[in-house]
Amino acid sequence: MDRGTVPPLRSLPRCFVLGLEPEEEVIELPTEEIDKFRKVLRLGTGDEVAVLPNDGVSVWRCRLDGRRAVVEEKVQESNEAKNPVIVAQALPKPDKLDEVVRMGTEMGVQEFWLFPTERTVVRWDAKKTEDRIRRLEKIAREAAEVSFRTRLPRIQLLKSLDEVLELAGPHVLVLSELECVQESLAEALPAAGVPVVLVIGPEGGWTRAEVQKIGDRGVTLGPRVLRVDTAAACAVALAIQRK
Repeated sequence: MDRGTVPPLRSLPRCFVLGLEPEEEVIELPTEEIDKFRKVLRLGTGDEVAVLPNDGVSVWRCRLDGRRAVVEEKVQESNEAKNPVIVAQALPKPDKLDEVVRMGTEMGVQEFWLFPTERTVVRWDAKKTEDRIRRLEKIAREAAEVSFRTRLPRIQLLKSLDEVLELAGPHVLVLSELECVQESLAEALPAAGVPVVLVIGPEGGWTRAEVQKIGDRGVTLGPRVLRVDTAAACAVALAIQRK
């Protein structure tokens, strides 16, 4: 290829295609991605796109050929966050949760753990859980494509705060509004490169019993009371950028 005429990878329309083998050269595109390229972006045979195999380290430059994408170049270009961050979010109202996932994905969150608390108003039954997770995965996929990530975040529903604290291990920090909490999130973050779980509480705040479970893991973002989606975005930004 004449490198002088090749458009930058970041300028190409892109999509994730899961389950690709490293040696594949012709990709059968999912129907929803074909519809996006053809009906929304008005692309056709011969146009270039970027395919992301979700391995976290590569981008494949491809040319559309009907319902397929023919690989022209495989580039190693990971821009995943150097500081691994998991967000454990107590279930808020749907629009707030959408924003937490969208912004967190764009900033580089690896996983989202969703869980109910004693003051959680939203309750998901089995059918609602499946539908909501599917919707959130779509939001995360679109956000990852827009922000040119090379890996999709994992989204899962946990049973309770107890399960979150058990799975999180030693490097877990819980945002708290209690006046007695003096340590800031920035001060409490572990060294660069160490995975951290950030726990963001419900819209009504933690109950007394939950505060006891949190113990000395509580940290603060400052004197103001922030909305759930604002608090999540601020916490992720600090954790992602630590040095």
